[in-house]
Amino acid sequence: MVENFDEFYEEFYEPQFEWYDTKAISNKKYHRWMKISQIALAALLPVAVTLFPVTSSTFWQNTIIIASVLLIILEALESYLNYQKKWMNYRTTAEGLRREEQMFKTGTKEYEGAENPEKMFVERVMALTSQENRYWEITTRKAQEA
Repeated sequence: MVENFDEFYEEFYEPQFEWYDTKAISNKKYHRWMKISQIALAALLPVAVTLFPVTSSTFWQNTIIIASVLLIILEALESYLNYQKKWMNYRTTAEGLRREEQMFKTGTKEYEGAENPEKMFVERVMALTSQENRYWEITTRKAQEA
């Protein structure tokens, strides 16, 4: 039996799962909002140029220029901030933690017949979160070098 298992579960596991789940949801929203905005702008710009000749009106000329710049900025931000990659990584970790919890609670797979299931749970949860931390460190280092 692992000492303070309940404390580990309540003070480490549950906050970690909540953090990864929340971050996955927010990064998914950011990614989708940026992609939908980019698609809408990319689709509307050729239509706007065709319908509103840029030489006839300063208003439409400026509107089309601003929309074009916004499209480029959105694409650059999506590429720089990597919302899709973060969404996938956080979701993978959250689902791994959820899977581990379910197997632990039901005593299935690796936990079936385990001599010390609480210790195994702690070790596997720590391995999952450590893996995500190593990935974060590597990607942060690469971003700083670029």
